[in-house]
Amino acid sequence: MKRPYISIFAATVLILSLGSCNSSTKDSESDSKKFSKQDWTATELAGQYSFEENGDTIRLDLKNQNDTLVGPLNYNFEEKDLNTGIFRGVVKDSLLVGQYNFMSEGVNSIRETVFGIVPEGLIEGFGEIEDKDTIIVFRNIDSLRFDHGMILHKK
Repeated sequence: MKRPYISIFAATVLILSLGSCNSSTKDSESDSKKFSKQDWTATELAGQYSFEENGDTIRLDLKNQNDTLVGPLNYNFEEKDLNTGIFRGVVKDSLLVGQYNFMSEGVNSIRETVFGIVPEGLIEGFGEIEDKDTIIVFRNIDSLRFDHGMILHKK
């Protein structure tokens, strides 16, 4: 008698798993579509951006310098070390792609940083990284994820 219930339970779990995989794919597709709606310019993106929630803060103040966006970028996450530095990037398609030169725990570091441009503001992309000539870069910008929900809203 226990075996039919186990089979029904296993089938239910399998169906739910497949359903969640499909919705995840749809979410990724809709995320990438968000970024392709408008051709953004450096002039339009210049300004102050911030994210604040649950003691975590991200602030970015971008100025347009000959189609390059430059400005201070600071991460202050609760119970983590403060990262302060300068972001310098350019608009490529509907992404803001650049380098973040920052100081954390007395050590200067440089990492590639990519923001997806959404109508609400900017959302940072995350993905697999590698060390390339003392700079941390993404292995593949096309596979970045923008699904963490920390949108930097323009002020």
